[in-house]
Amino acid sequence: MKNRYRFAVIGLVFVFVFLFTDCRKTKTQDDAMSVRKREFIAENRVASYIRTWSIPSELQQGNPYWNSDMVKAEYLTDLIIAFALIDRTDGSSIYIPQLRSRPQFSLWDEIAALKLKHPHLRVNLSVGGWGAEGFSDMTFNASLRSAFVSNVCDWLERYDLDGVDIDWEYPVGPAWGQEIKSRPQDRRNWIALLKDLRNALNRLETEIGKRYSLSACIPASEWFVSVNDTAAAAEIVDALKLMAYDYYGSWSSTTGHHSNLYNNPDDPYNGGWSTDQALNAFLAANVPPEKIMLGFGFYGRAFGGVAPGPGGNGLYQPFGWLPFEFGSISWDQLKELLKPDSGYTRYWDEKAKAPFLYNGDTWISYTDEEQIKLLCDYAKSKNLGGVFTWEYIHDIDAELLQILYENSR
Repeated sequence: MKNRYRFAVIGLVFVFVFLFTDCRKTKTQDDAMSVRKREFIAENRVASYIRTWSIPSELQQGNPYWNSDMVKAEYLTDLIIAFALIDRTDGSSIYIPQLRSRPQFSLWDEIAALKLKHPHLRVNLSVGGWGAEGFSDMTFNASLRSAFVSNVCDWLERYDLDGVDIDWEYPVGPAWGQEIKSRPQDRRNWIALLKDLRNALNRLETEIGKRYSLSACIPASEWFVSVNDTAAAAEIVDALKLMAYDYYGSWSSTTGHHSNLYNNPDDPYNGGWSTDQALNAFLAANVPPEKIMLGFGFYGRAFGGVAPGPGGNGLYQPFGWLPFEFGSISWDQLKELLKPDSGYTRYWDEKAKAPFLYNGDTWISYTDEEQIKLLCDYAKSKNLGGVFTWEYIHDIDAELLQILYENSR
């Protein structure tokens, strides 16, 4: 009896020591993760998306895709791979189209080379993009949502990635409709997806021992705030990426700024839209400013067949056609038009805080050094969590990116 009692006591002591040690280990891990999370949120991030489709022929170096030598990651904290898509055959797995059709694109080798050269760089995977289908159906089905989350985590671990960006455009959708499928239940299902991802990433963090980031793209539009629970999303993610561009484009009936900071009362659409107006809408919806990253478009929106109009500069005038590629022009092309002999004149809209070009026929809205500095000052004054760009190949020499990096610190 005494021996059994002695063994029982010893056993209880062993169990207590084991549990105490395990709890201390878990608490230590949790504390370390909390520190990493606080450091991540406090960091002034500079991120850029980078495409997975082919780059312009004049930039190619024997291969239609980018390589690690092209990326000046010293001006970045994060590089975001755009895009993986939801596979419609099963509704939950993800894939990158170019890796299926063009095996010569050694994306993962290029990422590994980048991270070896720039150990500070976080490389994240973005799922979705404009017109990407599958989110509404996947999140509506709990089993598909669970499988999707598992597949994302598999990718992060397999390819040594540092986080995931959900670019669902857009849950619920605007009242006037959109191309991709949406439903009213997207409001709750968007939050459910983000929660499931965050929980799964937390488990992966404990297993792997590193911090994984979670972000979501949001449009700079008031309608999005009215139909989606952005405050709840902000509690879950590390960052909400405010796409503060494309206010005007091929879908518009007149020329106009595509990334202006403030409203211009002369805008024929009731003063138009602006980054300041959009940000205020999200802040009013109780989204903490440190959870918002401000987006910059390193490209322009161009309109052809534009008459000078009353102001003589083509602003807010009807257009007849779209020059360049569907009306989009990269910074690498734009800077040629800024040369004195190009035939274009640069204008600055003091009310909107936005530059534009005009040659008497073609009108172009774009972002330049002056606007970048002004927007960076604005972002810092609002205590935002960082900045990001769409997308790296538009500014292959990192001219604008360097300005953005230096002025956002």
